[in-house]
Amino acid sequence: MIDLYLGDPNDKQKLFLKDRHRHVGYGGARGGGKSWAIRTKAILLASRFKGIKILIVRRSYPELEGNHIQPLRQMLIGIAKYNQQHKLLTFANGSTIKFQYCRNDADLDLFQGQEYDIIFIDEATQFSEFQLKAIAACNRGVNNFPKRMYYTCNPGGQGHEYIKRLFIDRH
Repeated sequence: MIDLYLGDPNDKQKLFLKDRHRHVGYGGARGGGKSWAIRTKAILLASRFKGIKILIVRRSYPELEGNHIQPLRQMLIGIAKYNQQHKLLTFANGSTIKFQYCRNDADLDLFQGQEYDIIFIDEATQFSEFQLKAIAACNRGVNNFPKRMYYTCNPGGQGHEYIKRLFIDRH
């Protein structure tokens, strides 16, 4: 067995890592550790639960590469294998972390027919309400794992009002 030190979370990250609600939001300024929290939560879930499917979404592939793919590949050497063609990390227990971008509405076709137990949308306020709902429609499946959505965000952006309604106004 390989030991993996993920770091020490701050208080806000601890809340995010422990939360089990259906929809979880994590907001804050740049440098607040939101991407670290996503990577850490994805690793913990994929390692603990056999055969679950996780998706991490950002606006562009370069953002995915810099914020998630490269750090995860480095951290998970000997723990998970990365398939460059499919943008997929596979753990020995069969759990996977898939990376996908959505720059515009046309990219939503890439999500057609996909099912994920857990979806992380990083910088969610950069997506439109339509895009967020279309991606969330992939949060489904036939296994018994409780489906969950995690959103990180900064104030502003085209999805600001939707995220505010979801997490602040609770509508």
